[in-house]
Amino acid sequence: MSAPVPPSRCPLCGQPNQCAQCDPSAAQPCWCFSTRIPRQIRAGIPQEARDKACICARCADGSTAPEH
Repeated sequence: MSAPVPPSRCPLCGQPNQCAQCDPSAAQPCWCFSTRIPRQIRAGIPQEARDKACICARCADGSTAPEH
């Protein structure tokens, strides 16, 4: 079993995800609410992290390639 993913980290790359939902001082919704994230990228999110942590903008737009 893997360690839980902190909600402030991207579950794909582990970098900070800049999620406004994790920031109590944020006056607006998370950036991802207005961004289309391709299905194939969303499918790569580990099951245990789904609906628990945002992916970062870099992973959302496909700028990072999964390591094999």
